[in-house]
Amino acid sequence: MRELLVVLIKAIAGGTFVVLFALFGQVLHPKWFSGLFSAAPSSAVVGLIITVVDKGDHEASLTAIGMMFGAVGFVMFALCVRVLLTQRGCGVSARLRGLGSRGNR
Repeated sequence: MRELLVVLIKAIAGGTFVVLFALFGQVLHPKWFSGLFSAAPSSAVVGLIITVVDKGDHEASLTAIGMMFGAVGFVMFALCVRVLLTQRGCGVSARLRGLGSRGNR
């Protein structure tokens, strides 16, 4: 019975938060900024809710700490890539941009 409750909460909370964050993203301008409020935050919030329901507050706090370290790691990665692209010049940036646009032709 407990597994069924967890699955129901996952479905309801997951759907609700994805829709709410999608609506929030549609309201924001410029549109590229709305990507910050798409899948990742809604998945994180739902994951924390499920962890609290299934395993308790202590496990959820450990999960949240892991998420914060992951966020710091992502920011460090983005800063390193920015420095690399700046040092290497526009050629690398244009090549990387070209890789992303190949599927849009």
